[in-house]
Order: sequence, then C-alpha cells, then structure tokens
Amino acid sequence: MTGTSLDGLDVALVKIIGSGLDMHAELLGHHALSLPDDLRIALMSLAWGEANEPIVYLRAARALGEIHAEGLEQLLAGGLVPPIDQPIDFVTAHGQTIWHAPKDEQGPMSWQLLDPWPIIQRLKVPVCYDLRQADLIAGGQGAPLTPIADWVMYRDHADVVANLGGVLNVTQLNADPSQIAGKDLYPCNLLLDGLCKRYFDQPYDIDGALAKQGHTVPALVDALYEAIRNAIQGHRSLGREQFSPQWFERLMATLGETNAAEDVIHTAARLIATQLGGTFREAGQPKERLVIAGGGEKNQTLVSLIEAQSYYELYRSDDLGIPCQAREAMGFAVLGALSQDGVPISLPQVTGAKDPGVAGVWVGR
Repeated sequence: MTGTSLDGLDVALVKIIGSGLDMHAELLGHHALSLPDDLRIALMSLAWGEANEPIVYLRAARALGEIHAEGLEQLLAGGLVPPIDQPIDFVTAHGQTIWHAPKDEQGPMSWQLLDPWPIIQRLKVPVCYDLRQADLIAGGQGAPLTPIADWVMYRDHADVVANLGGVLNVTQLNADPSQIAGKDLYPCNLLLDGLCKRYFDQPYDIDGALAKQGHTVPALVDALYEAIRNAIQGHRSLGREQFSPQWFERLMATLGETNAAEDVIHTAARLIATQLGGTFREAGQPKERLVIAGGGEKNQTLVSLIEAQSYYELYRSDDLGIPCQAREAMGFAVLGALSQDGVPISLPQVTGAKDPGVAGVWVGR
C-alpha cells in the first residue's frame, strides 16, 4: 500500500484462515520502505494533474511495480517474518491513486497507477490489483474500501476504526456486516502536512511538536472550518483533488500573516479531532472502543486531542497486534482474499454502488 501522503510503501505478510466473511487474518510481518525521490516527485506531479508526457506515466507505473517487488523481497528474505512452510499464494496491491473523480460527468472514475508485472516476474505469484473499478462502474465512489477489511481485522476488539492518513476515514463496525458504516470524513495529514510545508518548509510535523507549541484560536477555527467545508461539500470520498496547491494558496490568503503558524497547525489538529469525535455519535450513547491507525498516529498532539474526548476508549492498532503502519497493507491483503473467495469488497451503504459484484483484476495466474 502507498497512501495519499506519498511518503513510502508498506508491505505485509498475512496468513488467512478460513474463507469468505468467516475468515480471520493474522499478521506475520511487515516492512516499510521510502519511495525513491525521483519516483515520489513524479507521482506527486501526476497526482496534482500537472502536464506530463505519456512516457512519464509508463515509467512511474513500472518503477512503482519494481519498488513493490523489492519491498516484498526484502520482507521475505530479510528475517522480518518467521519461516513459512508454504509458498505465497498471491499479492494484493492497491497502486497509487493519481486521480480520483467520483463525480465525473461520464460516471465515477478513479485511477490507481501500477504495473503489476515486475511483482509477477520476480515473485512468481499472481497479483490482484485495480480493486476500485467494480464499485465505480456500479455507480459507487470507489472509496472507502477498507470497512469490510476493518470488520475482518478488528470486529472482536473495536466499535470504530479511524485511519489518520492523508484523509481521515472511519469505519463503524457492527456484528452484521451489512450494517457496517464508513466514510471519508475530513482531511488529515493532507491538511497538517500542507500547512507544515507552507509555514516551515518541512514535509510534516514530527511527532506533532509544532502543533504542541500552539493553541486553539476561535477565529482560526471558523476560517479553517469554512474553507474545508467548502472543499468537501458534496463529496462522499476525498483526495488531493479537493486540497490542491491552489486551495492552499486561497487558504493562506484567508488566514493572513498575523496568526502564529503553530496556532494554525494546532487549530487544524483540533478540528480534525473534533470531527472524529462527532462521528456516529448519538446522545446518551455509551463509550465506544476507538482504534486509531495510519501515519497520523505518530502525531502525539493530534492523538492527545482525540484522546481528550470523553466519547471513546482509545486504542492504538499496535495494542491489538496490528502495527499502525501495517494496517492498510494488511487490509488490502484481506480484500484480495475476499476477492479470491468471490465476496464483494465494497459496501453499497458506504460507497453508494448498486450491486458492485466481485472486485479486482487478477493477472499472472
């Protein structure tokens, strides 16, 4: 899995026990590696919709497939997992989202760039990829796809799962899979990283240290809330498209130059925490078990702001044996296993699709 933040690749080795919705998933090991600078820069340019020749897309897709194969080989050969007594069955790869257009005039569309053939050639296993198209062609938004994987992975331990990724997306679990709820809720690292880059020329706020130095400014709450509301209004799923460089330029002009940068970043973190706190809540509802995962889990200020709310008993995914950094890669392994078993992976009540069917393109088998 490579995420919206484009900060690296996460790979996981997962053991699937059982089949269909009766399956259980066990994480055997995981590994993370940085994307080469030239690949990261190219993918970022494609994701921003900048003009590029077709060869740039081809080279980026091939290089992304190569780094997937390299990461998997490192995981399997580097003593990072216990010895396994059977061959790998398959690889599930999400690919890099370079454009997400769920409201296009020709119908919902989304592009996850990946050349899977380097994985097939080097690991000699089939690959399942392009998992969003079945939902999109059925009228859904193709996102979020992880709620059913969250159910498989966390159903015995959590009521709500929140991914603090580029986008904050949440899953409300239920004993009945047909009653699972989920949504892309708010910008998370896209917002915090974007502000950090513009104020401090740093890619992200390490451990939330900058946000910790600030405090909440009511006027900033109003300005940020209004700018974000206008960006996400009418969108069921979110991505870089809503938070482009042009959007940040307008936001910075709105905020002006008199506010302390630390206050802006702290206020943004509080807004994210507040949005999460109000999700799926009803008056008088007892505390729920909230599991957080994703890169934002390392932002201690953001986590503290979430934890300060009385709605939840807060757990990190690591506490449940699934390291935050492995959660999405493990989730896509589960989605691939469901696809292999003929189980639809997208939930109509989440994505809006009508009869999406079984997802995923299988190659190399």
